[in-house]
Amino acid sequence: MLLPESDKPACPAASLEAERGMRDLLGLLSLSALWQGRDGATVMEQMLSAVERLVPIRFAYAQARLLDGEQPTVTARVAGVPLNQEACLVWQHSTSGWSRTVNVGRPDDLLSPTPIGDMQISRMEMGVSTLQGTVWFGSDRPGFPSTTELAILRAATSLAATAIQAAKIAHERNQANQAKDEFLAMLGHELRNPLAPIRMGASMLLRDGVTPEQVKKTGLILERQVGHITGLVDSLLDVSRLATGAVVLAESEVDMKEVVRDAFEQISPLIHAKSHQVVLSLPEENAPVFGDRNRLVQVVANLLNNAARYTRAGGRIALDLTLVGQQVSICVSDNGIGIEAAMLKRVFELFTQAKRSADRSEGGLGVGLALARQLVELHGGTLQARSQGLGHGAQFEVLLQRRLLRAPVAPPCLPLPATATAPACQSGLNIVVVDDNRDGADTLAEMLQLLGHQVRVCYHPRDALLIAADVAAEVYLLDIGLPEMDGYELARRLKQQLGGRRHTLVALTGYGQADDLRKAREAGFDQHCVKPISLEKLQAILSQAGY
Repeated sequence: MLLPESDKPACPAASLEAERGMRDLLGLLSLSALWQGRDGATVMEQMLSAVERLVPIRFAYAQARLLDGEQPTVTARVAGVPLNQEACLVWQHSTSGWSRTVNVGRPDDLLSPTPIGDMQISRMEMGVSTLQGTVWFGSDRPGFPSTTELAILRAATSLAATAIQAAKIAHERNQANQAKDEFLAMLGHELRNPLAPIRMGASMLLRDGVTPEQVKKTGLILERQVGHITGLVDSLLDVSRLATGAVVLAESEVDMKEVVRDAFEQISPLIHAKSHQVVLSLPEENAPVFGDRNRLVQVVANLLNNAARYTRAGGRIALDLTLVGQQVSICVSDNGIGIEAAMLKRVFELFTQAKRSADRSEGGLGVGLALARQLVELHGGTLQARSQGLGHGAQFEVLLQRRLLRAPVAPPCLPLPATATAPACQSGLNIVVVDDNRDGADTLAEMLQLLGHQVRVCYHPRDALLIAADVAAEVYLLDIGLPEMDGYELARRLKQQLGGRRHTLVALTGYGQADDLRKAREAGFDQHCVKPISLEKLQAILSQAGY
């Protein structure tokens, strides 16, 4: 920036100071690399120090909100000396009496009272609305600031705003990376927990001399642990579906009393394991809402699960269902570890959890509360969290509107043909299993054989087409992620090859998004099932195919 002759430094020392000031101002653009944690005050200190080398000022006072939701950080310097926090408070009180429009466009001769005397004050906005920052520069020199000085002050303030915004973005990026790393660590822990008994149980079943009682006991353990893994995967898929708007509610008139009972039944094993005292308070009359019963059970179960995990053994959990005007309130409270104020603002964010011990004994992935709030909002309701702080327990309240009955929306799935009860299959079926995962295909085939069916296994889609040409199979269980030809294409070719022969095509896959269901329908599948399929679901499908 070229200075007019009247504004140029009068001596070499002053010129060097001016050069240092300009260099420091330009350095603000890269200051975010030096920002540690939330030390945004460093930006303001450097900016004010640089201005002092370029413009003769008596004081500089700045306040800026460095991060959203925080109180403004105050920085002040008088005659080049930084002030302590106590002195800054005195200046903060003075700023409340200063004009809000001083020297915005041009210098004027108005003087304002300050702790060091009457001054001409120039006020600058940080220029970034989310920061809400303001800087005041003061001098007792007549004519302050000159046109050139005003330009310098504006440029310095703008550079400081840019540096703080860059530092804020860097801080948020670091927080996101930290949350990702913590989530991956939690995911690894949560998966290893059930995988350990699964691996040990499988090893035991391979040993000689295993008794039928041991086989049965181990089988129950394996089933429980697979169910746990399935629940984790389902939660992660729900996050994706909600983020993309792919969740469609199967709405009907629902009594929240029944929802509460179902949710409590789901969580009761955890509650009993920790010997919690649970108090359910339900109204005598029904509490009808219009919504998706399964999703509402998921919401209440997540809240109860959260309370159980963060309440010490023997603690108290209360669920109060009340009717408040035209709303239904479901309030879950506990006397657990509580939530600190900073965490209370983030408790509904994905992958966010309270600090836990190294053993992660509470478990979970930090998605339950986020899912609960999103599902509640999808129902047109609200979910709020309250806590008096650590050691004072927590309270979560759901508010839903009481609505009139209207036509339900069909869920995005391929349902079984409508029958009250699926009839038992009278004879074995000819079934073809197609899956390039040999272990998955072989175990499924063995289970089907135990159920009395004739089973052929194909690890490649070409083999399935060859078998279909010679064998009159009634059911084809197809994986989707197959080599060379995916399950959708294989289904289309099978439909064409089989012609009018009676058959049932079942997609048995790990892909369960709404778009996957649409592709399955278009390819000609009769059923779409997400792995791992339960034995009950499999038997129901086969019963329909053999009816």
